[in-house]
Amino acid sequence: MDKAGVKRRDISFRSDKNKKVVCVHSREAREYARILEQEPEVVSYETCQALDMERYQFINPVDIRKDYFDVEWATDFVLHFEDGSIGIREVATEATLAKRATIEKLEFSRRYWSVSESVRDWKIIIMEKGE
Repeated sequence: MDKAGVKRRDISFRSDKNKKVVCVHSREAREYARILEQEPEVVSYETCQALDMERYQFINPVDIRKDYFDVEWATDFVLHFEDGSIGIREVATEATLAKRATIEKLEFSRRYWSVSESVRDWKIIIMEKGE
């Protein structure tokens, strides 16, 4: 999960599964997108999906910095499965998991999506740096 709308060097590529050019924020996310392209149960996916700040009020703020609630965040991947269900995937590296800020962002995402009626499948995907 990253801040939405922040200027960075993005990686754009043609997704056969989505039939369009998609954009990700890291090499690790690009590698995970390659994996998704081969997953038969994933019909399509969205990248860098901005979270609705109006829904932040429903997130339990315990152990999450107050200023995180003033930032527009974007989830790494929203997956659409064959059975019609929706899954959320946040990409991290083992090294970043040692940082409190990363853990807070991931927990923010988990809590955000846990109040959604349509999402029951939320996971962290741990990729090797520069994989």
